[in-house]
Amino acid sequence: MALREDQILRYSRQILLRDVGGRGQEALLSGGARVDGLGASGLTATAYLAGGGTPVTGVGSLTMGPWSPGFLASAADVGQPVAEVLARVVPEVNPDAVGTPGGGLLAELPAAWSGEAPWVALGGDGARGAVVFRGKDGCVWCFGETVRHLGTPPDGAMGVALGALGALVFQRLRLGLGPSLGGRWLSAPGAMTDLEPRRCSRCAAAEAKP
Repeated sequence: MALREDQILRYSRQILLRDVGGRGQEALLSGGARVDGLGASGLTATAYLAGGGTPVTGVGSLTMGPWSPGFLASAADVGQPVAEVLARVVPEVNPDAVGTPGGGLLAELPAAWSGEAPWVALGGDGARGAVVFRGKDGCVWCFGETVRHLGTPPDGAMGVALGALGALVFQRLRLGLGPSLGGRWLSAPGAMTDLEPRRCSRCAAAEAKP
């Protein structure tokens, strides 16, 4: 797809980035994201993805809780299905971000994982937030082994920061940047460290071979 003049103006800051450019922005606009989350991290990630031009759709059967209102959801949305709320508010954030079923998956843990990559999980261990990611060539079983040892993502300011980080990771995977499997810990006040993925039995055996 070729960028329209209004899109060049809208995404000019991203297009100027060396790792994005015009071709990269076209990739972000053509690759969708399914979002499964209703907390601070999931809704923040949704807003960042939509603002950057990634088409977004909500998945799952969860409904908005009393903690959900913020810059995407209002108090009137409490009790409404997340997918329906996002279908209404995402076009208001960015008309380019109206999605159709399909695309990668970004979800708050616990979550069920299926469909095409990239996959980005937002979770935590009670003290830190965690982002675990898998590109199209990343091992499904190593990803699953890693996320099953994590709990739900933090809320509040830490959840907002985690969601922003998750959206950035998703975009980088969509652009083919970075490793196809990995993770990051996020600790207050915004410190990041590597999260080493756990290895499934098959990958562990392969690495142990001389």
